[in-house]
Amino acid sequence: MTRTSAEEPRALLFRALDEHGDRLYAFALRMTRDPDLAADAVQEAFASALHKFDAFRGESNIATWLHRIVYTKAIDLIRQRGKESPLPEEEDMDFGPDDERLARTPAWARPPDEILWGRQTKEALETAMKQLTPLQRAVFTLREVDGMSTDEVASVLGMEPGTVRVHLHRSRLRLRALLSDHFKGAVRP
Repeated sequence: MTRTSAEEPRALLFRALDEHGDRLYAFALRMTRDPDLAADAVQEAFASALHKFDAFRGESNIATWLHRIVYTKAIDLIRQRGKESPLPEEEDMDFGPDDERLARTPAWARPPDEILWGRQTKEALETAMKQLTPLQRAVFTLREVDGMSTDEVASVLGMEPGTVRVHLHRSRLRLRALLSDHFKGAVRP
């Protein structure tokens, strides 16, 4: 959905809320890990979007624009509540010894779609995702859960596509390490 000159900003945003509200809330919930904080982030994002709608030039999809606002609001709320330390401005792009160690953890033995349907696995994934940094959670959620392209994720998070790929790689490695014990029992004879 892109902006059309004939559409009133309020109507366009309400339509976007109807179409993308659940995904935006789920994204905010994964970021904040708190249902009330997530709801606040989405609510503040839509209020901000309505107030700043003239700044939306239609260069990107409105859902991408709204994801960016939700991300910013969620991070602001996390910082206000003091649940997590402030995000570093920029991380070193080189892979370190932790990345190499995490890459050596065993791969899943069964196809992921067969394993991931279980309730215990969903709970293990949610627990593991809580241990990612907010930026890694955002990148992983937007790319792997919401299915956005790397360029769309970069646009939402305001970073270069290469940086998105680095954070996606790190989040996958971290999740693999965190979930390896859970999936060791999933090996078929």
